[in-house]
Amino acid sequence: MEILVLGGTVFLSRAVAELGVARGHNVTTFNRGQTGPPVAGARAVTGDRTDPEDLRKLAGAAFDLVFDTGYLPEVVKASAELLEPTAGHYAFTSSINAYAGWPDSPDYHQQGTHDGDPDAPGEQVPEGIDEGAAYGWRKVGAERAVLRAFGEHRCSILRAGLIVGPNDRIGRLPWWLDRVARGGRTLAPGKPEDELRMIDARDIAEFALLRPAGAFEVTGPAHQINRGQLLDEAREVTGSDAQFVWVSDDYLVGAGVEGWTELPLWIPAAEAPGLWAHDTAPAEAAGLACRPVRQTLVDTWEWMRSVEGGWQPSQRTPGLDPERERELLAGWTG
Repeated sequence: MEILVLGGTVFLSRAVAELGVARGHNVTTFNRGQTGPPVAGARAVTGDRTDPEDLRKLAGAAFDLVFDTGYLPEVVKASAELLEPTAGHYAFTSSINAYAGWPDSPDYHQQGTHDGDPDAPGEQVPEGIDEGAAYGWRKVGAERAVLRAFGEHRCSILRAGLIVGPNDRIGRLPWWLDRVARGGRTLAPGKPEDELRMIDARDIAEFALLRPAGAFEVTGPAHQINRGQLLDEAREVTGSDAQFVWVSDDYLVGAGVEGWTELPLWIPAAEAPGLWAHDTAPAEAAGLACRPVRQTLVDTWEWMRSVEGGWQPSQRTPGLDPERERELLAGWTG
């Protein structure tokens, strides 16, 4: 199979490129060559997809599968329209944020998706859409650009949930592994039985290579893991002596802790009843399979330890400052 990965050097797109090479496919990556090392065994084409002249380097090339993690409708539209005459299938990674009611509604599917515009220029969004909804609106616009170019039978719209695994540059799960590895009294938000769902980037890659037709929610299965299990397994994987102190949602809200952005993988249940209410049945019927979370933890921890100089959070990585965590634990009387 001939595969084109738009990107191919960072996290999800890298996982697709590496899997394609490992499976013996001919993989071409197209990127600026600035954000990560090239994938061994892949043909690298250097270019900026926002530059029409650079994008035309791909014109006329035949691909069985194109994989795209784009964000802006205008940019995705240009790629899809250029590649449609000679590409067989287009897999576009969208987001759960495409749903207008997520995560505020326990059944966000009933509200449908945002009304994104496939022809929206740049980062433009309609007046009245706040920044929290803008990401989902743009992703839907990009979805529609792909659908318009390729038709529903020649594309996969992959509405991803929480993506984890090695090479995670945002670092929500790596932050937790790092925090647990440091040991000692460790703030654990919510309740041990709080359920979470996540998907390894490599499992999205496996699903994309199947070229399923349709729109799918892609994340972990229902009842995949709860927070207590996740933290216990993180402690085992890192070999730490962490002692988890379970702190209630109400206390954290009262202390002004910001869900997800300040404390990864946590939002007060009352504020986001639909956070983990995904419907993955159609994707699973089409072949989506998720590896055990423990395997992702093992592989992510191995990757973190392989990073030169040791893994460090980036500017985009959420997480409690150690002093802030100590203050919260000192004030908790539950």
